[in-house]
Amino acid sequence: MLKQLSAHPAFRTAAVLGAVAVVGLLLGVGLEEVRYGGARSELERAEAAADELDQEAAAQSGPTRSKRDEAILARTLSYFPPYPNGGRPEALAADYLGADTPIAVAWFSTQDSSDQVLQHYRKFLLDEGLPVVGVRFNDNAGYVGYWVSKDDEVRLMSTLHQGGETLVFVSSARMRNYLERAGRVPSGIPVPRGLQDVASLSLRMEGATNITVSGRVPGTTLPEAEQAYLAQLRDQGWSVTEARQEGFQETQLSLTRTGLRGEATLRQPAAQQSVDFHLSLMRAQAAP
Repeated sequence: MLKQLSAHPAFRTAAVLGAVAVVGLLLGVGLEEVRYGGARSELERAEAAADELDQEAAAQSGPTRSKRDEAILARTLSYFPPYPNGGRPEALAADYLGADTPIAVAWFSTQDSSDQVLQHYRKFLLDEGLPVVGVRFNDNAGYVGYWVSKDDEVRLMSTLHQGGETLVFVSSARMRNYLERAGRVPSGIPVPRGLQDVASLSLRMEGATNITVSGRVPGTTLPEAEQAYLAQLRDQGWSVTEARQEGFQETQLSLTRTGLRGEATLRQPAAQQSVDFHLSLMRAQAAP
C-alpha cells in the first residue's frame, strides 16, 4: 500500500515541487536567476499583454509590488490562510520549468520552527477535509500540501529553517508534463544502486546547474544502505562528510568533487524495510 501511495502522481509531484522550493535557498542560489532558453512563459505572456503598473500604487505607503509579483502571489497565497507569525510574503519565481509546466512560488519568513509551520498548515488542511500530502525531511525542512485532481495541481507549503529563522515557500504547480520526463537520473549524478520511484529536477542557473534527485531504496536498512552508498561514492572519487541525526533513523552526507558539491539524506521510515533518499547537488557549468 505504501509503495502504491509513493508512486501516486500527487506524491511524485509534491516530491519534485518541494525540492524546487527548498533546494534553491538551501544552496544559496535564488530561483529568480533561472534561465530557460528564451521561451516565453505563461506569466511573461500575461505581463506583455498587461498595462503598466498603476501610478497610484507609487503613492501608497510601504514597498510596492509589480504586476508580475502580484500575479505570482495571487497564484500561490490564495490557497492558504496567512501564517499567524509570518512576515510579509514576497514573490520568488514563476514558470521556470517551461511553458508547458505552470508553476509559481512565493515566500515569507517566521521565527517559528519548521515543525510549527508544517503542523499549523497540516491542521488547516485536515480541518478543510483536503487530501493531505507531506514529508518531513529532517528537523529543518519539509513540506505539506494537497493535490487538486480536477486541475492536476499540487499546492504546497515548504519549509527550510536556517540562520535562526524559517523560510516558508508557498507554491502551486501543474507538473504532469514535467513528471513525464522527470523519472530519469541525469548522467554522472551519484545515486544509490537500485533506487526506485525516482523524481529528478535540473535547474539551469547563473554559472551552475542545481540538480535534485529523490527516491527510495527497497529491501534494506539504513546502515546497509549507508555503507553501500559510501563505498560507491568513494569508488567514484567523492569526498564525503557524515552527520548522523541523534534520535532519528537518518544520515546526512556532504559530498564534494571538483566542480560539484551537495547534500544527500538517507532516512529509514519507522517499521519499513526501505530507505528514502534525497540528493541536492550544485554543478558548475564547466564541471564534467
